[in-house]
Amino acid sequence: GTALVGLAAAAPLAADPIAHAPSSLPAAPHSFPAPPSPPPASARIVLLGDWYVLVHFREVSDAPADSMQWDDEVWRIEADGSGLRWLIFPHPEFRDASGRWEVLAGGEEARSLGAWAPSPEQQREIARGLRSSGQDERAKRLRSSPSGGWASAGALRAVSVSQIGYHERWRIQEAPAGPIFIQEAEMGSGRTQLSRGDTRFRTRAVSGGGDELTGDYLREGEGEGVFRMLRMGDSSPRKIHR
Repeated sequence: GTALVGLAAAAPLAADPIAHAPSSLPAAPHSFPAPPSPPPASARIVLLGDWYVLVHFREVSDAPADSMQWDDEVWRIEADGSGLRWLIFPHPEFRDASGRWEVLAGGEEARSLGAWAPSPEQQREIARGLRSSGQDERAKRLRSSPSGGWASAGALRAVSVSQIGYHERWRIQEAPAGPIFIQEAEMGSGRTQLSRGDTRFRTRAVSGGGDELTGDYLREGEGEGVFRMLRMGDSSPRKIHR
């Protein structure tokens, strides 16, 4: 049969300090204002479509409490036969790039410091849909998992002593509060111990009828913070075979 590609969403976890759906992005983690009302438990998050993903985080090694950084990407999740295709574009293109870049003393442009957040006009631009450069684009095909959710196939292949191998496995897991997006990385060679690291986006709250997700961001051993994920453009629900 056919089924909407969606994951059930429950109300936010009241005891969690960041289990809130924001009306605007915060200047620091764990400061999202509470929504007027939680989404119904029966809400469906239809994942197919284009999404803008913004992260506010601190590096684990950063000592100052105000050493916030930001990063953003465009995600595209589309039907691919009996599975999904998850594409990540790390260079969103804004017509109005105000606040995103600053000019250094030598004249070079660099990403602005602190927890940048889009202005009202930039948020309207996001809602209409951003263009993305294909530079550094990454993509994985995900298959439906018998235990629920979706996962890419493959594993780190055996490599020689002189070569270093690298592999990523991407997963979308179901959870009561909303989907968890996981990117697992493995690296090693024939003479070194295998190194692993995960990047996780754990949804804590859903709003806007499933068009906005917020939650925890964790890059294992490197950084932690919060994320906000916004649907872009006209991404009406589609059906695929499972």
